[in-house]
Amino acid sequence: MASFYVLTPPVPKDPEKDTLFIRDGYSWPAFLFPLPWLIAKKMWLVAGLAVVFYLMCVIVAEQLRLDGLPLAFSLILSLWTSLEGGHVRARMLERKGWDLRAEVAADDLEEAEEIYFSGHNSSTGVNPPPANFGSRSPLPTMALGLIGPYGDR
Repeated sequence: MASFYVLTPPVPKDPEKDTLFIRDGYSWPAFLFPLPWLIAKKMWLVAGLAVVFYLMCVIVAEQLRLDGLPLAFSLILSLWTSLEGGHVRARMLERKGWDLRAEVAADDLEEAEEIYFSGHNSSTGVNPPPANFGSRSPLPTMALGLIGPYGDR
């Protein structure tokens, strides 16, 4: 079972169409193609920082003859993006004014939408949003996306 963050824009025109569900967990596309995934999700700053750090790794590798450094950075970027990309995306949207409405436990996106729109109580798997998503402690993704906020894998 996966968990989904449910976010709405600052001024939703149509709550059902404007509501965004972001899966929090491992993502194969993010692992295989981290930079295109970041760009597709409009995470420009993170993508730019990744490129800058990669270029720095290449320069350092050439100076110190550490041939594996760029490869190691690429692997670390792939792992981080695949495990934490959804969580970081939700936090970035929240900083832009989006409202975190709930965290939903569901097997897939369609089930998460059905659960969320059918009712907002804990008996249906909808948890109320945390008081302060950006700085809550401990974060549910402290296990690098391997253990969900509900203790599931």
